[in-house]
Amino acid sequence: MSRDLVSGVFWLAVAIFAAVQGLALKLGSLHHPGPGFFPFWGGVVLGLLSVVLIVGSFRRGVVGSRLRPESSKPLVVIGALLAYLLLLESLGFVAVTFLFLLLLFRLERRSWTFSAVSAGAGAFASYVMFQLWLKTQLPTGPFGF
Repeated sequence: MSRDLVSGVFWLAVAIFAAVQGLALKLGSLHHPGPGFFPFWGGVVLGLLSVVLIVGSFRRGVVGSRLRPESSKPLVVIGALLAYLLLLESLGFVAVTFLFLLLLFRLERRSWTFSAVSAGAGAFASYVMFQLWLKTQLPTGPFGF
């Protein structure tokens, strides 16, 4: 399957979901839009663009091509985001952010030294910005930060 076909089908599913959810809310009118107006019409536009992408992938005749191993990176990132959400309360913001950034740098085939230093700097900068500067409440976890 081509990448365009896979992404076109994915975004078409997202578009259908958005349009159906928009219809479940009140659409309203153009001059007085309801809460479902933008989700519905955004889904319609996204759906049309997805159909153009799907049709274009069939026209180019690349339907028989295979997905490359690098194309699994988005799935790994989505899994890492889910793990980030699940571990945030138990391990704390700084530790989970460090691990998440470390994984992202390693996915891009950076050295362990570069990845660890950059992930540490990113986690520290996020902590300073959100906790110290903006005074937001972040999960502390067992490490106290």
